[in-house]
Amino acid sequence: MKFFKLGITPPDGPSSWRELTLFSAYRLFLAAALFCVFYLQLPPEFLGSASPTLYSTISRFYVVTSLVILVYNAQRWGNFQSQLLIQLSLDIIVLTLIVHSSGGLKTGLGSLLVVVVVAGATLTTGRIAVFISALATLAVLTEAGYSQITGDGVTRYSHAGMLGATFFATAVLAQILSKKILASQTLAESREQDIARLAMLNEHIISRMQTGVLVVEASGNVRLSNQSARKLLGVDNNDAEMTLKAWSSQLAKQVWAWQQHLANPFQPFQQRSELPQILVSAMRLDSGEIVLYLENTSAMSQQVQQLKLASLGRLTASIAHEIRNPLGAISHAGELLAELKDSDTTITKLTDIIARHSERVNGIIDTILQMSRRKNVEPSLIVLASWLKQFVEEFREYRHVSEDAIKLSVQASLATVCIDVEQLHQVLSNLVENAWHYSREDMELPRVEIRLAIKDKDVLIDVLDNGPGVSDNALEHLFEPFNSERKGGTGLGLYLARELCQANGAWLNYIADQARSCFRITMPIKQQENLQ
Repeated sequence: MKFFKLGITPPDGPSSWRELTLFSAYRLFLAAALFCVFYLQLPPEFLGSASPTLYSTISRFYVVTSLVILVYNAQRWGNFQSQLLIQLSLDIIVLTLIVHSSGGLKTGLGSLLVVVVVAGATLTTGRIAVFISALATLAVLTEAGYSQITGDGVTRYSHAGMLGATFFATAVLAQILSKKILASQTLAESREQDIARLAMLNEHIISRMQTGVLVVEASGNVRLSNQSARKLLGVDNNDAEMTLKAWSSQLAKQVWAWQQHLANPFQPFQQRSELPQILVSAMRLDSGEIVLYLENTSAMSQQVQQLKLASLGRLTASIAHEIRNPLGAISHAGELLAELKDSDTTITKLTDIIARHSERVNGIIDTILQMSRRKNVEPSLIVLASWLKQFVEEFREYRHVSEDAIKLSVQASLATVCIDVEQLHQVLSNLVENAWHYSREDMELPRVEIRLAIKDKDVLIDVLDNGPGVSDNALEHLFEPFNSERKGGTGLGLYLARELCQANGAWLNYIADQARSCFRITMPIKQQENLQ
C-alpha cells in the first residue's frame, strides 16, 4: 500500500516486467559471451583455466537457462517477486562458479555480481534487495575461504570484504536512484495523461466550434480541420494529405496573397452556390504552420437583416393604421374618379396606376406585418412524396394548367422530415409562383418541375423552371430584402422563404450550375431528427 500512498507504481507492474525482460536479455548476452570466449579460446585466457570441465558445464547451462528465462519473462508468467528472487539467486550461484573455475577473485570476475546486485535493488525494494546483496557477499566470502583452503593459502578476505561492502553500498544507492527515477516516471506519466486529456478536450471544443478552423502545413497540406470548416467548404473527405488547393482553390489563392503581404488578401467568397459566404483570417505559428479561421458571413449578415427587419416590422406595425387610412382614401378616390370619367382613356390609365400602386404598397405592408408577427415553428412528421403530390395538384387547380405544365419527380418516395407544414407550404408557394412567372410558354414542357431526392445525408427539394435564370446582377443580392427584378414585386418573397427554411433547420439556395434555373431546399436528416 505504501507505493500507492507515495504515488509510485508497485514493483510488479508492467514497467517492472519490461525491466526484468531487459535484464534477461543482458543475462543471455553475458552467458553467450562467456561461452564463446572459452570455446573459441579468445582472450582473456584465464576463463576456465582453473577447472575447464566445470566452466564448460556451467557456461552451457547458463546459456540455455538464460534463453528459457528470457522467454518466460517476456510472457510474464508467474509471480514477479518470486521470479526475480529465483533468477537473481541463480545468477549469483552461476557467476560464483564461473569465478571459481577461472581462478578465483584475483581475476576480477567478481565485479560481474555488481550488476546482479544493482538489478535486485532496482527491480525490487526492501528485504529482497538486502537479501540479494547479502547472498552475493556470502558467495564471494565462500569463494575466498574455499580458495584459501584448497589453494596457495594466501588470504583474500580483504578483497572479498571490499566486494561485499561495494555490493551493499551499490544496493543502497541503486534503491535511492530507482525510487527517484520511478517517482519521476510516475509524475511524467501523470503529466502525459493530463496533456492527453487536455488535447482531447481542446479537440472536442474545436470540433464543436461554429467557426471553421484549418491548420495548414508549410508544404500546403491540411493537417487539421474541424467539422465547421469542412461544412463551410463543402468537403466530405477528411484526408490529412489533401492540399489546401484541393480543398478550395479560392482559399488557396487568398492565403498565397496573404503570404505575399498583399493588401486586403482575404475577401468574402462562396465555395459553391449552395454553401454560405465565408470570410477568412489567418495566423502563423512559430512552427511555420498557418491557422485559418473561417467565419460564416452569411449567418452574420442574416442576423443583421433580421434585426433590421424586426425594427422595420415594429415601425410598420405602429404606423400601419396611419398609412392604410390615407392609402384607402387614395384608392377609393381613384375608383370614384374612374367611374366618373370612364369614357376618358387618359383618366382611366391614371386611375389604373393609382390602383396598382396602392395595391402594391398595401402588399408591402402586409408582408412586413406578417414577418414581424411570424409564429414559432410547430414541426410535424410528414412523408414528402404524398405531401408534394397534393401540393402540385392544388397549384394546377389554382392556375388552371395541364399536368404537363408542372411536373413532380420523386426519387425518394419514403423521404420523411419533421417540419412546420404551413411554413413549408408558404416557402414552396413562393418558389413555384416565381418559377411559373419566369418560365416560358414557348419552350419545351414542363414549365416548372419539382424534384424530391436524397443525397448523402440530406433531403433535397428542387424547384426548376425553363426560364432564362437569374441574371448576374441580381444573383449577388438574390436573398436580400427589397431587391427584385420582377415588375411589381416587393423583393421580400425569397428573403422570407429563406428565413422560414432556416427556422426549420433547412437551407434555401440558388443552384447556378444547373442546365435550368433551380432553387434547392436542403434538409439535413440529422437536423430533422433533432427537430423531431
